[in-house]
Amino acid sequence: MPEVDEIGIRGVPKGSKLMVLGDWYRKAGQEWRVVCYFHNQEKGDFRKSLPIDYLPALTPGKIFPMTSIENKAQGWTETIKLPKQDNWQRLCFRDLPNSLRRAQEFSSQLADCSIFKITTIEKVYWLPVTEMARMLFFHSAEVARAAVNQGNTWQLGKAWKEGWTGEVKLSSNIPVRYLNSLQFRKFFIWLFFFPEVEESFGSIFQNINRYTKLSNNSERWTFDFNPPDLSHCELSFSGFTGTESENNHVYIREIRSVSGLKPPDIATIIFSHPDDKILLEDKLKERNESKSALNIKPSVNIRELDPDNRPKASMSRYTIKLNRSGLNFEVDIDTRRSPRHVNVLPKNIESDLLDEIEEQTPVELGSLLEGSDQGKGVRADVDNLDPTDLIDAPEKIVFFQEMLDKLKETHGWKIESKIGDVPQMRCRTQHLVNNRPRRYCHAVIARDQKTSIQVLEIELTNKTKKDGTEETESLSTLFFRAGDTKSTYLGILDELMTSYKDEGLNAMSWKRSYITENTSVREYLGHPDNKIKSEQDALDSWIERAAQKVIGM
Repeated sequence: MPEVDEIGIRGVPKGSKLMVLGDWYRKAGQEWRVVCYFHNQEKGDFRKSLPIDYLPALTPGKIFPMTSIENKAQGWTETIKLPKQDNWQRLCFRDLPNSLRRAQEFSSQLADCSIFKITTIEKVYWLPVTEMARMLFFHSAEVARAAVNQGNTWQLGKAWKEGWTGEVKLSSNIPVRYLNSLQFRKFFIWLFFFPEVEESFGSIFQNINRYTKLSNNSERWTFDFNPPDLSHCELSFSGFTGTESENNHVYIREIRSVSGLKPPDIATIIFSHPDDKILLEDKLKERNESKSALNIKPSVNIRELDPDNRPKASMSRYTIKLNRSGLNFEVDIDTRRSPRHVNVLPKNIESDLLDEIEEQTPVELGSLLEGSDQGKGVRADVDNLDPTDLIDAPEKIVFFQEMLDKLKETHGWKIESKIGDVPQMRCRTQHLVNNRPRRYCHAVIARDQKTSIQVLEIELTNKTKKDGTEETESLSTLFFRAGDTKSTYLGILDELMTSYKDEGLNAMSWKRSYITENTSVREYLGHPDNKIKSEQDALDSWIERAAQKVIGM
């Protein structure tokens, strides 16, 4: 399933910029469509309706056809820490300051669209409700359809947990390739293991049924939903500011990443998919016939999405990337792929596959719509989630020491720290970094006369995968309180470097059950990322979040 970095939407003129999403409508016997407002230098402002299946592709500010999937910010960029969500105001576009309004010709049609007004000490931020829903939920066409048409996650998969281990079984509706995507696995963890997030997902369908109006033989609805609690999360965005007296007002056009999401209280989560199979050739086949379809990969170059025609359901599904964005937990979660199913390749499968390949090869037009037996063309889905670009692993322990110095300087806390080598235990070579002992840093922060917070930071490194690419190790910083400042942290280090294969727990992973049993309070803090921020901004963010952990424990 190849990725492409250049794609347009049929019927949208070249050079058209998506300004904002408007109301939805549905004619009798048809499916929901969303009205999109574009700007084109030749046509000016214009509107075009597109199927809701295309919501993952409809990022405000994007120009079609897209010529790059690089996550370049357009206009004003900023990262804010969201205030408590109870203080947000839900208003309408008619309440926007004048200098933040766009597509003025259609302002009356957008007047009722919902928007959040988020007030901080320095600025006022205006966040369209549709953009928040796109960032949180609309990462693929299948996920968008489940939210709009079913209002639950049953079409996407099932999840359950036992002790410190969770399991997710994805539905065959989801492209099997998403099993390989760490970001998609994180998204499904967040969606499946938090009831309030699943309720938010379902609120889209509930709002449709509750507030749809009948007009000119069509159903019409102004998008709305109940977002999960994002209080104190970090939001990186691009947009624009107001002018003159309104220059402290900021319109958030595109959310680029959300950081600081609470993780589930699970150590390891195993993923499976019914179509995750390894096909083996029939042993009875002669080897000279093995030139088969196993070695032939369809090459479809999707350059344009067709919003009006369904694809053929039986065809292979291609995954395309249109945007880059991220949902990031405070804690790195150990997600694993379950053993794949092994099937013997049936006889005569070769000719069937070749027929499909011949049908697909010349096609440059794909569709995000749901597949149909009568459909034509190529099935496609969107993968918008992109792993956060973390600070290089070797720098993290240096960052940690800088963070301790800044905490001491800013808050006046007495902080004592020491660096040592992690124990070898049963961890093969994971106690080594470049053939020398891996280091740890243990700090004791005297928050007040009676309270000490201990912190453990482990040295990380970049490791080379089998395909030759570099992968950064990830392990969150551990904050905890315990009755002593020596034996507990040494026991945690022993458990960290011990592998329990029967329980699916590797070395270099926090053993949460042990930590819970041996500490009175514990918190995990994810490392900063530098996808949008500068290195100094990343450090400042980490310092601020660390201080909140210390103060709140």
